Amino acid sequence: MKITDLCTAQTGTVERDIVRIDSLTAIPRPEERTILHEGKVEVFLNGVSAMKLICTPRELPALIVGHLFSEGRIRGTEAICAITVDAQGDSVQVETAEPVEDIGRPLEIRACNCGGDGVLGRAELAGDAVVPLAEFPWEPRWIHELAMAFRAGAPLYRQTHGIHSCFLMHEGKILYVCEDIGRHNALDKALGRALIDGVPLGECVLFSSGRIPRDMMEKAVRARVPVLASNAVPTDEAVDLARRYHITLICTARPDGMDIFSGKGLWR
Repeated sequence: MKITDLCTAQTGTVERDIVRIDSLTAIPRPEERTILHEGKVEVFLNGVSAMKLICTPRELPALIVGHLFSEGRIRGTEAICAITVDAQGDSVQVETAEPVEDIGRPLEIRACNCGGDGVLGRAELAGDAVVPLAEFPWEPRWIHELAMAFRAGAPLYRQTHGIHSCFLMHEGKILYVCEDIGRHNALDKALGRALIDGVPLGECVLFSSGRIPRDMMEKAVRARVPVLASNAVPTDEAVDLARRYHITLICTARPDGMDIFSGKGLWR
């Protein structure tokens, strides 16, 4: 897979003038505040406009690879011949080895990935398409380390206090810290970087800053990631899906403890 990333606008932030009012003195004063840049990238598959992603315009090749993989549109990096990101970071050309089925009309996928079927265009996870994972020997200290790293704050979070992050750990070491305005995008970036670098996802742990609904769990199922952890909480459908596919789901993971919603003894 050949990757050509010409985008130079990858800071992910912009500066804006604001007026700050102190609660004690009530005196307005001008300031400059660093805030997130909300970008839109159009993705072309073999020359056909396939989707538009609202995202933080950083690590775009990883985002696209991870997104196509976690949404079940490709089975691995071998399906992609080349990825080219333009200089403005608003257009990505993807060339695949074989035709990608069901491209359909362009789909706009918003940063939060929430909305009706017409917005997401996401196919239901086929129950017979994925078999349950084998038991994975994870260690609680890994989750503790991930929770501590999350609390320390990723780079863009320290600048803006308004971004999601996803950490990927392999063999007890944090390999990637990916950030985006959407938690789904942050997870896709982590998956994409692992795929590009050849890291075996079946031996990895993902830690997300956001809540875990069904569609986040579906990404983990498709990626065959055995452990998904989060600082936040899951939904009932996410828990049911994790138990069905034997994925360990750990939520409200904090430095002082964690809640295991799906794991050995809870699986169906």
